Amino acid sequence: ALSTTIFAGGVQVFAEEEQPEATKEVRKATTDGQITFTPSNDDTIVDPGDEGPGVDIPAIVDPDGNNTGPLTIATVPTMNFGSQIISTTDKNYNMVAERQQKTGTTGEENKVPYVSLAQVQDTRGTNEGWELSVSLTEFQAPTDTLNNVLKGAKITLFDPTLLYSVDDADQAPAIHSSGLELIPNNDAVPIMTAAAKKGSGTSTTVWGDHDAIAKQVEDGVAVVENEAIQLFVPGSTAKDAVTYTSTLTWELELTPDNEPDEV
Repeated sequence: ALSTTIFAGGVQVFAEEEQPEATKEVRKATTDGQITFTPSNDDTIVDPGDEGPGVDIPAIVDPDGNNTGPLTIATVPTMNFGSQIISTTDKNYNMVAERQQKTGTTGEENKVPYVSLAQVQDTRGTNEGWELSVSLTEFQAPTDTLNNVLKGAKITLFDPTLLYSVDDADQAPAIHSSGLELIPNNDAVPIMTAAAKKGSGTSTTVWGDHDAIAKQVEDGVAVVENEAIQLFVPGSTAKDAVTYTSTLTWELELTPDNEPDEV
């Protein structure tokens, strides 16, 4: 029952006093959740995604089967510097932009000029580190050509960008600085280096500016170029009207600190 007292200012109501809630009794138990990861042999190439339209990037050709397992070179660039007029002055020739198949399409007409990539996949789960390096042979023509070596030629790599699949910048590998020169018949030079406890997942070095490449396409340029990769040829080098070819050898190995001791 409620009681009321009337004052000049209005009505005051007195309610029943609230009782404290009863203390709850709790019972607890714990169990485990578990997952085990093992090394992967998946050789699917990871499209950088933010480098323009989605494309299907083909895996590198590996006829000897040496590039297999959970630590692999997924893709590296093929460098074509086009057809050029013989010159007696020093020249830097931009690489012809590589073309990749747009995702979900077939046919040459659906290939688009694209940036160039070097990609390493490390799914060993051991965090041992690795190093990707490249070397270059002389640019040579058929042996019956009078000037069959393109003397003094060299390739230079500019403005690389690293894309890393792991959401931890501290684990990302290091990439080469801009202006890296590939000198024929010299020792291999590092492109990407992952010290111990770095480089797990997918690491991609990108050469080229997709927007600049797309602008050339929009402008209807006959030959779309990638300015981030250049071939230098001295004007003083004798050149015959033939095709000169070179071989780039890409090597992926453990970083020196993690190589096993020799027996």
